[in-house]
Amino acid sequence: MTPLGDLTSWPPTLRIAVDMLLLSPFPCTLVWGAALTVIHNDAYRVMLGLESDRQGHAFDALWEQHWESMGTFVFKVLEGQGSLVEDMPLPVHRGGATTTAWVTGCFSPIRNDQGMVAGFLHALIETTTSVEASREWREQAQSFEGRLTRYLADPEHTWQLSPDVMLMLDADLRVRTANPAWQRLLGWGEASQLRATLPELFHPVDRTEVRLVLMALVQGRDTAPFEGRVRHSDGHYRWFRWVGIANQALPALVGRDITEDRDAVQRLAEAAVRESQRMESVVKVAGGLAHEMNNVLSGVGSSLELLERRIAQGRMERVEEYVKMARECAQRAIGLTQNLLAFARSQPLSPNPLNINRLLQEALPMLRQTLGTEMRLDVQLDVAPWPLQVDPDPLRNALLHLCSNARDACLGNGNLTIRTANERLAMASAGPVALPPGDYVTLQVEDDGHGMSREDVARAFEPFFTTKPLGQGAGLGLPMVHGFVQQSGGQVWIESMPEKGTRVVLMFPRALGPLPERAYLDVLSQQAWGQRLLLVDDEDNLRGLMKEALVDCGFEVCEAADANSALGQFRHGAPFDLVVTDIGLPGGFSGRQMAKALRMIKPEQKILFITGYTSDPVEQALLDEPGTALMFKPFSLQTLVEQVQRMLQA
Repeated sequence: MTPLGDLTSWPPTLRIAVDMLLLSPFPCTLVWGAALTVIHNDAYRVMLGLESDRQGHAFDALWEQHWESMGTFVFKVLEGQGSLVEDMPLPVHRGGATTTAWVTGCFSPIRNDQGMVAGFLHALIETTTSVEASREWREQAQSFEGRLTRYLADPEHTWQLSPDVMLMLDADLRVRTANPAWQRLLGWGEASQLRATLPELFHPVDRTEVRLVLMALVQGRDTAPFEGRVRHSDGHYRWFRWVGIANQALPALVGRDITEDRDAVQRLAEAAVRESQRMESVVKVAGGLAHEMNNVLSGVGSSLELLERRIAQGRMERVEEYVKMARECAQRAIGLTQNLLAFARSQPLSPNPLNINRLLQEALPMLRQTLGTEMRLDVQLDVAPWPLQVDPDPLRNALLHLCSNARDACLGNGNLTIRTANERLAMASAGPVALPPGDYVTLQVEDDGHGMSREDVARAFEPFFTTKPLGQGAGLGLPMVHGFVQQSGGQVWIESMPEKGTRVVLMFPRALGPLPERAYLDVLSQQAWGQRLLLVDDEDNLRGLMKEALVDCGFEVCEAADANSALGQFRHGAPFDLVVTDIGLPGGFSGRQMAKALRMIKPEQKILFITGYTSDPVEQALLDEPGTALMFKPFSLQTLVEQVQRMLQA
C-alpha cells in the first residue's frame, strides 16, 4: 500500500492525470501528495535505465543523487511555478554499463478541485544526439579557428590571399613584385615583364600627384592615403584607395578597389543634378503660372470691383461690359488650368471611339474663324481612316492651338494644310520620336510661315516657352498638345526650318472595333417640375450655385457635403430621379464608392459624376453602365442643366 491509499479513494484529478500519463509516449512521471509519491510510465523507467518499476516510491529518493540540482525546481513547482531544465547530464544504466545521457526536463504543477497544488508532472526528453552534435561542431570550429590563426600568421599567406593589391617598388618606381590581386583586378601578368613604370599606369590626371607621393616613399617619408585610377590591361581605368609604406630600399603600396563605390557616388551626383534641373523647371512653371494667373485675377477683381461700385451708386451703365470682362477672364483661367493639367498629363480624359474625319469636318467652322479670312485652309482627309480612342474635346482644343500658332507664324496671311492618314509601322520608327510597331492614325497640321530654328524646336514643348512678343503668348499651347497626345497613348513632334514653314505631326494608336452609332437627344427646353435631384459636393459655394441654377429650372434639389450624409438622405428620403456627385469627397468615402453603394440599393439609379482632377478615377466599366455620365470641372451652369435634362429624358 502506498501513501496514496486505495485506488477507489483517489480524487478525480489524480485518476485523470494517471490515465493521461500511461497513454503518453514521452517519458514522464506523476508526483502526488506530501510524500511525493511517484507514478511513472514505462518510457520513464527505460529512460532512467531502471531494472524494475519504482511505482509508489518517493521522488526525492528516486533522484537522490541529483537532488542538489533538482530540489530547487521541485520546491518551485510545488509553489505553482513550472520550470524547464535544458540539457542536464544524467547517468543511466544501459546495456549493462553506466553511461551519460543528456535530457531536458519539464516540471508542471497539477492542482486539485480546490485549486491547490496537489502534485506535479515530470516529463523528460533525451537530447543526447543534439548535445553531442553541438559539442562536435564547437570542437571543429575551435580547431579550424586555430589552424586559420596559424595560417594567417604567415605573411606569405596574407600576400597570396589578400583582396587588396600589394606592390613592392624599386628606386626607379617600377613594380618589382606584386601579389595575385594585381593580376586578378587589373589583368597585368608578372611584374618583372612590365615595361612601364607604375606612374605611367595611372590616369594622366592623377599621374603628377602619384609621382610626388611615390618619390616621397622612396626617400623614406610617410605620406597620407590617396585615391587614383590605374589602367587595366584592356585599357579602362579602375579607382583605388592607396596607402604607402615608406622604405628607401623597397617602398610598398597597398591599394583597395573602390570603383563600385565611386560609381555609386557618381550616380547619386547625376541624380542630384537631374533633380536640380527638374526643380528649376518646376520653379519656371510656377513663375509663369503666377504671372498668367495674376493677370487673369486682376481682370476678374477689377471688373467685380467696378460692378460693385456701380451697383452701390445705382448706375447700371456698362454693367454688362463688366460682367462680360469678368467672364472672359474666368474663361482664360479655366483654359490656363486645363493646359497645365494637359501638360502634366493629369487632366481627366473621357476617351471615346471617334472618326477623325468626322470630328475635323464638324470643327471646320470653328477652325476657319480662328484662322481668319486671309488664311487659306486645305483639308486632305484619308478616304477611310481607322477609328481612334481619344477624348474629342481636348483634341479640338489641340487643333485650335495649332491653327492659332499657324496663323501667327503666317502673320495672318498664308496657307494651312490639315491631313489625316492611316500609317502602319512594321518596325519601330527611327524618326524624331520612337514608336513601337503597330497601326496609327496620323494628324498633320502644316503651315508655310516663318518656321522655327532647331533650338526653338527643341524647346517648343517646354511650359511657358514662346517665341512670340511679350504679352502675345503664354507658352502653354504646345505643352498642352504634347501632354494630351502622350496621355492618349500617342506621340507628337515638330518638323520645321526657318523660312520653310512648320509641320506638327500627331500620331494616335488605332482603336480596335467598329465605331458606335451616333445618337442625338434633343435637350428639353421646357421647365422640369417634380423631378428630384440629390446634389453632392464638398465645395459649399459651388454647390450652392449649382443648386440655385437647377432650382431655377424647376428641379427639387436636396444637397449633401459628403457621402455619408448623401447615403442617409438616399435611404430615408423619397426616391431621387438623378444623383449628381463629385468624385473627390471628404471622409474617406469617394463619390465613386458612394455610387456603387447607391446602385446596391437601387440598381437602376441614374448618376452624373462631376470632377476636376482626382487620384480616384471612375472605372470605365462603371461609366458604361446605363444611366451614368461624367462631366469635368469647370463647366458652365447652363452646360450642367442641359446634361441633367439630357439624362432625365433618356
